[in-house]
Amino acid sequence: MKNMHIQHLLNKLETVLRGLRTIWISRNFYRCPKSVIFGKIGLLRATEHISIGEGTKFHDNLFLTVWGESQRDIIISIGKNCNFGASNHITAINSITIGDNCLTGKWVTISDNNHGTTSRKDLELPPILRKVYSKGPVVIGDNVWIGDKATILSGVTIGNGAVIGANSVVTKDVPAYSVACGNPAEIIKQT
Repeated sequence: MKNMHIQHLLNKLETVLRGLRTIWISRNFYRCPKSVIFGKIGLLRATEHISIGEGTKFHDNLFLTVWGESQRDIIISIGKNCNFGASNHITAINSITIGDNCLTGKWVTISDNNHGTTSRKDLELPPILRKVYSKGPVVIGDNVWIGDKATILSGVTIGNGAVIGANSVVTKDVPAYSVACGNPAEIIKQT
């Protein structure tokens, strides 16, 4: 009985700490309502270029970053009622738009950029010295489910209601209401 009481108090304390963490973190975002919940943070960068919708939740070890100079206010736009699993990495230099009700597993990467191109000139440089490059924006529709360890790469649009299988690497567009799996991801079902 005593252990249950202690666990109950620890759960309440964690809830209070999560709320305080969210208040402290959210003040620097372009938009971040009070209903957004943050777990423990890995890295936040240039949050003034990130907009987050109501009711969205980020689990522990979030990496949410915007890099480079931009004339636009919003580079990463995340919809309402999304739920991002632990150790997600969302990084942009161009544009990432995520619709409402997106659900991800753990260790998901969504990136509109990489270190350089595959030109000979770039490949002769150490990757850390290559200019960060984007093939285009990432657009993820409403009600999308992205499984554990999936990677979404630049220039990709994922339609509403799509499912991205665990461990998939998405290098091209995924139509609405379809299932894509593999490396590179291929459409295995469409409704």
